[in-house]
Amino acid sequence: MEWLHKSVLLKEVIDFIVVFTGGVYADLTFGEGGHSEAFLARGAAAVWAFDRDLSAIQQYQEGGNLRGDPRLKLQHCRFSQFPERVGEEKFDGILIDLGVSTRQLISQERGFTFQKEGPLDMRMDQTEGPTLQELLSESSEEELADLIWNNTDFKGSRALSRKILHHFREGKIKTTLDLANLMGPRWGKAHPATVPFMALRMAVNQELEEISSTLPAAVERLKPGGKLVVITFHSTEDRLVKRLFQQLAGRCICKERICLCSKNERVKILTKKPVEPTPEELHHNPRSRSAKLRCVEKKQ
Repeated sequence: MEWLHKSVLLKEVIDFIVVFTGGVYADLTFGEGGHSEAFLARGAAAVWAFDRDLSAIQQYQEGGNLRGDPRLKLQHCRFSQFPERVGEEKFDGILIDLGVSTRQLISQERGFTFQKEGPLDMRMDQTEGPTLQELLSESSEEELADLIWNNTDFKGSRALSRKILHHFREGKIKTTLDLANLMGPRWGKAHPATVPFMALRMAVNQELEEISSTLPAAVERLKPGGKLVVITFHSTEDRLVKRLFQQLAGRCICKERICLCSKNERVKILTKKPVEPTPEELHHNPRSRSAKLRCVEKKQ
């Protein structure tokens, strides 16, 4: 099998999580296994690895470098479900890489790309959950506009929602290429479908909701001194992770005159500013250009 995806910020992840011989780690977004393999190469006693994409699990089990290694505990589930899968296990480090894999992006049958004709699907896990087709069928213009805005801050969300649903209800949007063509032709470097496609994918997969529920649960699963590393790829994700980390660090995040935050200091923030790829990594992996890494350490 040809491995397509290059793990982003690999050295930085290892350095922040501080992988050591005998440690136990969790990789909640396994993908093609690059980060998990690096943990095991550093001497991890076990890596609990999860992915909501069943095909990613199956492909690795068929041709992955460490598919027979008993230290790699690979399971199919969304990352918000990982606490119930690991029993009472506690971890020295947990990684969540929120990027979409190269294989998913170029796969026509997924419907993630606006460059090829594909079904109105966009699910990370094609074994469960509503498709984009179903989302469009069930959403009002206001609901769809809110989903687009909340996921990406797209300023034209109202007009775009109205346009999409008008054409969809008239039967003019049957494939992802139909949807992309609705956005107009490419101008400059960016295709006008880039942000809308990302917003719809995030809405279908409830990506922000997954982040919000998982980060506090992940901290609970860390050993004292354990590290949680999260890699984001656009501003909405990064802003949410930053706010959740501030809340977990006991800082005020509310907008009230009198603070209503719990001020329960559960972690220490180790990244005052997000860590970004080096020029060398950008040269070898241009897809890493928008990656940002944030890390917290659980209080002793």
